[in-house]
Amino acid sequence: MSNIPFAETLSAEKRRSCRNTAILSTLLGCISSQIVESNAIIVLFLTLLGGSESFSMFSSSLMSLSGILLLIPCAVFAAKCGIRITYSISCIAGFLGFCLIACAPYCGTWGKYAVISGCAVYTLTLNFYASTWYPLLDNFLKAEERTQFFSRMRFIYMLFNAALLFLLGKCAGSNMPLWAFQAVFLLAGAGLLGRKICMDHLPLDPDMQRESADLRKTLPICLHNSPLMSFSIYLCVFYMAFSAALPLSMIYMKKSLCIASGTIVILSAVHLLGKLAGFFLLGRFGKYCSMGIQIIFTHVLALLSVGALLFLSGGGTKELILAGTAFFFMGTVNALLMCISAVGILELAMKGNKLMAMAVVSTFVYAGTAAGTLLITFLLKEGILKNTWLLAGKVFTKFQFLSAIFVLGLLLSLLLLPFVPAVAEIKKKKS
Repeated sequence: MSNIPFAETLSAEKRRSCRNTAILSTLLGCISSQIVESNAIIVLFLTLLGGSESFSMFSSSLMSLSGILLLIPCAVFAAKCGIRITYSISCIAGFLGFCLIACAPYCGTWGKYAVISGCAVYTLTLNFYASTWYPLLDNFLKAEERTQFFSRMRFIYMLFNAALLFLLGKCAGSNMPLWAFQAVFLLAGAGLLGRKICMDHLPLDPDMQRESADLRKTLPICLHNSPLMSFSIYLCVFYMAFSAALPLSMIYMKKSLCIASGTIVILSAVHLLGKLAGFFLLGRFGKYCSMGIQIIFTHVLALLSVGALLFLSGGGTKELILAGTAFFFMGTVNALLMCISAVGILELAMKGNKLMAMAVVSTFVYAGTAAGTLLITFLLKEGILKNTWLLAGKVFTKFQFLSAIFVLGLLLSLLLLPFVPAVAEIKKKKS
């Protein structure tokens, strides 16, 4: 077996074709992921079906909960059964999940449970796809092509999603009909089948040996990889403080400020435009800035954007501009962190252990996301917080209090930055 990486054996034209096919697969599949991850469409749909604010908040935790439980087992499954079978299961089951969501209005009082069940089917099986994506890309991406590819790929698919959500927001106004929601869900499901067709055309190294399916061998390799674990712990704490801010803000604007559904969808599209800006920045300036500088910049931007939510207290023009600005930069943070995480996994993973490394890092990310969203869900469900209270002569809402908790969490997570390998490298160079 040759020691030359398989990607090096492919022609430049073949690698270019593979990159374009991979981007098309994300365009077809990202409609579904954005619907669940950004949570705007799901929250509005659940509201129409009678879901409460805590019920809607819980829906945003499904992705992270399923990741915690299934990513590592799915990596083992992919190592045993192969990449092709694994992502095929994800795409087909996800399609069926979105069909169930679209049928929710016909389920009467059980409609909101049909939505959650459909989301659960999609999010649970998405882990099969997630466990194969980076190892599949590694078959045709050279090391020096990774950052540029990830920034270009995500820029294109976020542009597509932003245009889609702006169109939905304009058409919806304040009374988006149920059939329009159903059409979006069916379109998202069909896109998952298109994703599978594209991935079927991406090459696999014919001489590639499958990674060990023995968890007792592969997991300890990751756990003893101290740079990988330091990176994972930082991401876990960061997402714990950051991930719940966006869905909570949307619920607050819908339930308490009574902002029109169409406006919230447009603000969600502004969030996606922020992601576009993040991918553009990384594509243009990423090669001039070290990974450590990128991580520090991303953390500071997260602090500023979440901190702006503390001043969101009404539905006027100024408040909407403030919300739009915060959503935009939160999107930028998400974009930068997505690329940083992807490159970090491929760089820090041991050779022959990339399936498990991806699963371990992503599990830490999902654990942080779940901890943040479930804590907020518990506080909203149990009614522990008063709706409003006076402090220094000013009225504060429970949502502003929760935003303050997010800011405090991001400040505390700054203490972990020196342990992140890329940031520690800056200190070594200076000394």
